[in-house]
Amino acid sequence: MKIYTLGTSHGDATYCRFNSSTVYETADGSLYLLDAGTPVEALMTRKGLKIQRLRAVFITHMHDDHVSGITNIIKSAVKYPAGREHGLAVFLPEAEALPPLRGWLDALHLKYDHMVTFGTVSDGVLYADNNLRITAIRTRHLTVNGVPSSFAYLLEFHREDISILHTGDLRGDFSDFPKIALEKPLTACLCEATHYKPTDAAPVLAEAKLGRLIFIHIHNPWHGPEGEAALLSHYKFLPYPVDIAHDGDEFEL
Repeated sequence: MKIYTLGTSHGDATYCRFNSSTVYETADGSLYLLDAGTPVEALMTRKGLKIQRLRAVFITHMHDDHVSGITNIIKSAVKYPAGREHGLAVFLPEAEALPPLRGWLDALHLKYDHMVTFGTVSDGVLYADNNLRITAIRTRHLTVNGVPSSFAYLLEFHREDISILHTGDLRGDFSDFPKIALEKPLTACLCEATHYKPTDAAPVLAEAKLGRLIFIHIHNPWHGPEGEAALLSHYKFLPYPVDIAHDGDEFEL
C-alpha cells in the first residue's frame, strides 16, 4: 500500500507546506482520505489520484486546516462519477457540523445525496469495507462544551496485514497519544509534530511498538533542512526509522 502526504503544514499554509491531508491507497487502487485541508482536491489531481477511487473521508477535528477542502472533494466526486464503483462516505467528528455543511453544499447547488453519505465519528470501530477497518480513538486536542471532540484513527488493512496509527492533533503535553501504540505492534504511525514539545513526546515514543514513525503537521521551527535536523535530533535514539513528511511525499509499506 502507499501513503501520500499531500499537505503537511500546521494550522496555516507556509512557504513550503499546505494544510493537512493524507491519502492511503490500497493494492486494489482504493483511496481513503484523512483530513481535507485546502487545497486537497488540487493536490490529489496533481498526484494523479482519481477522485473516482476515493471511498471515504475521515476528519480528525473541526479546525479549518483539517476540513476546509471538504466541499471541493464532494464537488469533484459529484462532477466526475464515471468509473466510480462505490459511494463516498464522509465522517465528521461533530454532529453539529453536518447541517451547516449540507447547507453550504446546497448553496453551491451541488446534488450530492445520490452519492455521498455522512456519518459522525464516535469511539470504536467507525468504518469497515473489504480493504480495511478504521477505529476512532478520542483525543483531547479540541473540546466542545468540555467534551473531547478530536480523534486519532487506527487503520487496519487486513489484505496487506498492515496497521497504521494516524494521530490527528494532540494535546500540548502529549498525554493523549493513543495508548494502542504502546500495547500492540503497529506497522507505522503518522504523528503530528506541532502541538507538543519533543522532550515530552520522546520518552513516550521510545516505548511505542512501531515499525516506522512519520511526522506530519509540521510546525514552523521544523521547516527547512536545519529545522528538520533539529527535530530529528530529539528522536535519533528511537529503535525504528523516523521520517519527516513533505507535501507530495509517497511512502510505500
